[in-house]
Amino acid sequence: MELGRPKNLKRNIRFLGRWLRNPKAVGAVVPSGRSLATAMAAEIDHDAEGAIIELGGGTGNITAALLEAGIPHRDIIVIERDKAFHRVIAERFPQVRVLQGDAANLRRLLQNAGIGKVKAVVSSLPLLSIPDRICRQIVAESMAVLDDHGVFVQFTYGPASPVSKRIAAALGLRGRRASWVMDNIPPASVWRYQRSSAALESQPPKREQDRRLHKRSA
Repeated sequence: MELGRPKNLKRNIRFLGRWLRNPKAVGAVVPSGRSLATAMAAEIDHDAEGAIIELGGGTGNITAALLEAGIPHRDIIVIERDKAFHRVIAERFPQVRVLQGDAANLRRLLQNAGIGKVKAVVSSLPLLSIPDRICRQIVAESMAVLDDHGVFVQFTYGPASPVSKRIAAALGLRGRRASWVMDNIPPASVWRYQRSSAALESQPPKREQDRRLHKRSA
């Protein structure tokens, strides 16, 4: 959460207003903090080819972190269903492509926009408060646009995986907690999902896993 600057405060107030109107759709009282956004951006392979799809752009904090991580504007495509948030992101990042639509129809949205290869999907959607059927569809659509080694990155405020074991098993996914972000309000964790075979190939050594799990709590 970032409250220091007038523009950030204005965006946070707008975010709170959207949450009050539809808390299940927005999922959080305040936007993702800088540390959380940076932790999510860190899960993306800069050397891989393809676009990065951001689901649920909100007020644009994740988008900002992706850009700060060195990802070119042209490689970021934000999917935002809410008209007000769509307008906020489009105004804040005029060089980033922002598509208004539902993540449950991701393949069609990207096809209509002429988006080709995708290397990562970064999601801020409140999967745990979305009906199970729709959650499965969103994750399935995300995996369908990724290549074999693509990653689906999702954060959660709860202790467990934001993608249920049942959905992960049905879609052939393997997930792991990539990092804790203790200075976010509220504290959060970032999860990384891949197809099971690709996840096994890219599993880091245990010492590296432990370092990444605790680096954000310092």
